[in-house]
Amino acid sequence: MGGADRRGPLVKTRVAQATMFAVAVLIGMLGVGQLNSQARPIEISRLSATELSTRNRELRSGLADIRDQLRQYELSGPQGESALQVSREDLRRITAFAGLAAVDGQGIVMNVNGNLDAIALNDLINELRNAGAEAIAVDDVRITARSVATEGPRAIELDGVEVGERFTLRAIGSPDGLLGAMERPGGIISQLKLFIKATIQIRQAESVVLPASEVSLLPVIGTPAE
Repeated sequence: MGGADRRGPLVKTRVAQATMFAVAVLIGMLGVGQLNSQARPIEISRLSATELSTRNRELRSGLADIRDQLRQYELSGPQGESALQVSREDLRRITAFAGLAAVDGQGIVMNVNGNLDAIALNDLINELRNAGAEAIAVDDVRITARSVATEGPRAIELDGVEVGERFTLRAIGSPDGLLGAMERPGGIISQLKLFIKATIQIRQAESVVLPASEVSLLPVIGTPAE
């Protein structure tokens, strides 16, 4: 009986030692080399059961802190990636609707056949802008903030490209809003018919694909403000 009684504390001490060792190895694998105590390491075999229990509590506390940090890192990772994805999406949309990339969406298609001048074409483009068009193209020429129709030697020119008497003007935006603005009584088309001989046919479209601008949109004089 005496031998069994003596073996009981010894077994408990060895179990406590093994527990502490396992926890210490796990913390070491997680890359943690600092504990609250800065004292010189003491050999496990010299620690009493009370000291081992105290150290175990310290190690458990340190391990709990590490787990909390890991959870924070795991949460901040997806959040940071999500914010980055939002920024990329915003940049993609801004780039597309500024004219630097092709764009697709609902809108209207206008087939024009007649002797329009540069002023009439600019009026059509401006009316679409005022009606809320998000993107516009004349044939394969994407309209940007710099685009202005001018009278060339032989025909209307838009961003250096000649526009013939027959062309297609496409715009992305609310189909009902754009169509209503262009066909309203006293609107731009009604006015053009009074002094320009041309036919303008408009239809709504579920998918309007506009190309990217081939003109450099980089500013010549201005620079981004910090």
